[in-house]
Amino acid sequence: MIKKLLIISLCLFSLNTLAYASFPITENSKSDISNTINFQMDEEEGEPSLLVYILRGILFFSILGFGLYFLIRAWRRAWRDDIRWVKTLTYILLVPVLLMLLLGLILSISGFSIGYGN
Repeated sequence: MIKKLLIISLCLFSLNTLAYASFPITENSKSDISNTINFQMDEEEGEPSLLVYILRGILFFSILGFGLYFLIRAWRRAWRDDIRWVKTLTYILLVPVLLMLLLGLILSISGFSIGYGN
């Protein structure tokens, strides 16, 4: 097993060294790289296009969704298995959230608002 790992790491190191030796970076290639990186920028504004913003949003929410799914799933399993610290932490986190919601509800019913300016 150790011999296989050693051979694989040696091959990867050699491949990495060979790749850098085969493609040296010169001044002309640096400007080519910077030109290819700026292909998604608008010419006038210097900001990413709308498509880039949409794709970033999709990526962000997909990562967030998968992370929350697995977190909630693990939390529910721990709750069902009666793990004490999970239940305690749930109550500790749930009480302030419920108090903030209750305070917000009371303030919105009473007509109190925090505004900026007039």
